[in-house]
Amino acid sequence: MTVQDRGHEQKMLTTYLLRPGSFDQASDVLERHWPTLRRKGLVTGEPSWIAQGSGDDGPFVVELVTWGVPDAVDRAYLDPEVNAIWQEMFALTESRGARPPVDWPAVTQLAGGPAHTAAGGTAPQTLTAYQVREGHTGRLAELLPRCWAALRAAGLLVPGAEPRLYAGENPHGPFLAEHLAWSDPRGPAKAAADPAVAELYGQAAALAEERGDRPGVERCTVRPLRFGFMTETPTGEDS
Repeated sequence: MTVQDRGHEQKMLTTYLLRPGSFDQASDVLERHWPTLRRKGLVTGEPSWIAQGSGDDGPFVVELVTWGVPDAVDRAYLDPEVNAIWQEMFALTESRGARPPVDWPAVTQLAGGPAHTAAGGTAPQTLTAYQVREGHTGRLAELLPRCWAALRAAGLLVPGAEPRLYAGENPHGPFLAEHLAWSDPRGPAKAAADPAVAELYGQAAALAEERGDRPGVERCTVRPLRFGFMTETPTGEDS
């Protein structure tokens, strides 16, 4: 296996806007994606995190991959086997308004551990995208941990399931992505009804704005998907 310089690691959060009825086919493709990248020496040993969800405009799948070598995306694109997988996946997606079929911004993780260690079982999980107002990314990144503290105080987050926060930029501007595991199926609704939590998240919403056919704050319930390759640890050794 290729020994990688971890200084070249780069996370990428890809969103696939799936055509209705294509989820099973997409799952088959994604099950082959990370193992192929790993075999080619393009990613670290941290397995990709993959989840499905549905927004107001239709179904989607998100995939978080950690590249491990310089120019990994270009090298992947030029590899016939990887490129064929990408083309298979692209054929299962669709554009929606100003949103492209596939969006793959690089992201920096600001909080939390490896995504694939998040709470499993029946814990409801959400992925929230904040289209941050220009110049306010740092302020929002400092505010959200206060929101999480209020959620913990209200008993709404799964104990030990650390919130994850990613920062990136897409063609429409800067964004933050927040991944939470809730202790209650009605957690988001209860959070909205809790004065302390609602006040803090109201401040967060004020730092976001509608852009590119997307609301300033878009929270979607997601269901993490499990594949056989996810039994590997972040170091790439079998668990």
